[in-house]
Formats: sequence, C-alpha cells, structure tokens
Amino acid sequence: MSYENVKYSKILAVLCVLFVLFVLSACGGAGGSGDDDEVEPPLLPFSYREPADIGDGWSTADAADLGVDVNMLEAMMDALPARFDIVDSLAIAYQGELILDETVRTELNQFDDWVGNTNLDMHVLFSASKSLASLAVGIAIDQGVFSGVDVPFLSLFDYDSYENWDERKDEILLQDVLTMRLGLDWNEWDPPYTSPDNQMLRFYETETDFSKSMLDLSMAEDPGSTYAYSTPAIVALGQAIENRSPLSLIDFGAANALLPLDISTVEVFTTPTGLPDLGRGLYLATRDFLKFGQLYANGGSWNGTRIVSEDWVQASIVPYTQFGWLEPEKFDWQISGYGYQWWLGFFEFNGRRLEAYAARGHGEQNLLVMPEIGLVVAVFSHAFNSEEDEVNQTFELIADFILPALPEL
Repeated sequence: MSYENVKYSKILAVLCVLFVLFVLSACGGAGGSGDDDEVEPPLLPFSYREPADIGDGWSTADAADLGVDVNMLEAMMDALPARFDIVDSLAIAYQGELILDETVRTELNQFDDWVGNTNLDMHVLFSASKSLASLAVGIAIDQGVFSGVDVPFLSLFDYDSYENWDERKDEILLQDVLTMRLGLDWNEWDPPYTSPDNQMLRFYETETDFSKSMLDLSMAEDPGSTYAYSTPAIVALGQAIENRSPLSLIDFGAANALLPLDISTVEVFTTPTGLPDLGRGLYLATRDFLKFGQLYANGGSWNGTRIVSEDWVQASIVPYTQFGWLEPEKFDWQISGYGYQWWLGFFEFNGRRLEAYAARGHGEQNLLVMPEIGLVVAVFSHAFNSEEDEVNQTFELIADFILPALPEL
C-alpha cells in the first residue's frame, strides 16, 4: 500500500499506520523495499475443538477426555500448510469415538468436475473406492448373491464369447480378482498415471463396456499366481454384483452399506454404460470415509448393526501377496502385503510394531486402521502429480503427531 493513496482522515490514518507497523513487524522490522506487494495475514494457531455432533451415527468426544494430547493435535494442524501441504482434510477416531474432523482445503480441484461436486467437504477417493468394493463383495457373499470367493469369475457374466480366448480364463476365481491376481496382460503402473501412455488411461478413453473389454484381454500368467494391480477388474466386480443381485449396484450399496452407516451423501462417477465406477469413482465426506475404517475396526458392525461378517473382515486383511517395497529410512508406514483390496503394513513406534491396514487412492487418499490401539485415520489430499516426496506425508503425520498424542504408547 503506497502512502499516496491514503485518505488522510483521522480514522483511516490510524488504521494505515497500524497496518504498516503490522507488516513491518511480520517482515522482521523496518527497511522494506517500498514495493506494493500484497502481504497475506499470518494464519492463526489452530485451537482444538470437539467435532460437531451432526446426527450421522458418530459418537463424538473431546480428545482430552480420552487421554489424547490435544497440544500435539494442535501442533499437527498448525504444521499442515508448510510441512503437510498436500492435505485437504483429516478425521480421526480413537477407541470408537470421533475426536477430530477438519477440512482445510479452500478450493475445488479438477476431479470435482467429474461429478459436479461443489462441496469442499466431499472428496474423490480414487482407488480407495476399491476397498469399499471389497466390502460390497463380502456383503454379497453373506447374502448368498455369490456362493463364495472360489466361484469362477466368468460365471458371473452373461457375455456370449471373449476375445483372446484362453482356457485359463475359465480358471479365474472371484478371489483372484479381489487379490489382483487375474493373470491378464495388464500393467497400469508403468508408465505412471501422469503419462498419456498409461494403459489404464488409454483404456478409459477408448473402451465403453469396461468389464467386457477387461475380460477380453489376453492372458499373461496363470490365475492366482502373479499380482497385477487393475482398476477395470474392480469395475467388473461391481458389474458382477449388478448382474447377480436383485438390486442395481447403486441400490445394493445404498441399502446394505450407506444407509446402515448413516451416510446420506455420496457422489459417484460412472462408466460409459452407467455403472458406478468402484475402481476409482466414489466421493465421500471425510468423516463418512472414516466410518468404513471404523466398521472394519469393529469387526464388521456399526453402532450394534451387523453390516458384513467378521469372517469377511478377517479374510480381507490376510496378506495373499507379500511385499517389501518401502525402505524403512524413507517411509514411516511399511507396506507388507495385499489382502482383499486392502493394503497391509505397519508402523514402528517406540520399539513396537503397530500393524495397520489401509484403503489407498491416487493423490494420497488414505484410510488407515490400527486395530491394536483403536485408531482410525482418514486423510484426503491433492498430491495428484504423484511426486515422490509427497507419498510419505500422511504417514509422517501419523508417526510424528498422532501416535505420540495417544496415551501409553
């Protein structure tokens, strides 16, 4: 602000002087360049507050009443802009109680346009949607829609024929889809999603019936033998439910998961055939996303209502494929395996190995469940360029602030 533009009324003169003194103080004293650059006011320190009780099924609690160090939570929130700048929102449940629910993003992103979302609290899950697809399969098995995970996958479809026929396609089981071991010729990780040559991006741009096109791929390995991450395979899981359930896929999910979990709002990106895209297309509010982690932490129940069997929860977090990708000195959460659309891993904290399983999505959407200590954490982020230095931010936040805040850890 230049002095030439100041109106020298007494009130405005006083306000101007106060403003200039404030800016000089923020910059470390006098001696400015005289530039007219705007200076943003400093962010106020975060003051912890118990999450609002909005009648959505969550029991809320003041973190301090559960022995959680509120000062650590406040320090964590204050660290978001500089140290954890990818974070859009964060919710924490401890011992079954919602103790934090904060949305910090102030603008929408390009992926909100996919479904016309205008609510800052709603966020794309990307591949974290896959873990919810796994839940839907478990419910379908509980209800007899599917006979079990050993059912031949092609028997759940009514296509007359398939391209690149190979007798091994008849050997693909539902379990092979859940564990990403179909044996089809597919690689959506190399080149990465940021490349126009990525196989999944080309698939989404060129195909219409995603289930049929996926099953038309040639075989590269025996089913059940080799892990190959596949988003269209999980779209096909949703198609299988729609094919065999008396309800449409969206009605099946609403009746058996959304309504029992007291979730009133969900946005869904659909495929060209109108099928909800369970591979990457669900949008939820953070505290609703957190409910799915709490559901699994509770062994499949929510507020006393059984939603999926405890057997399914336990079967979902078995390491059918074992990994050892991440370097201990580089990442705070070590991935150790893959279950039924859940990533398995652990934190090392104060000499303890704390097991944690997670729903994970592109852009660092993360839902982590640590059943041993009663902790569930949901984080939505905007790291859509997949920068390597952003991958660990969510896990570092948990390791450096949330775990130290918990009592007796």
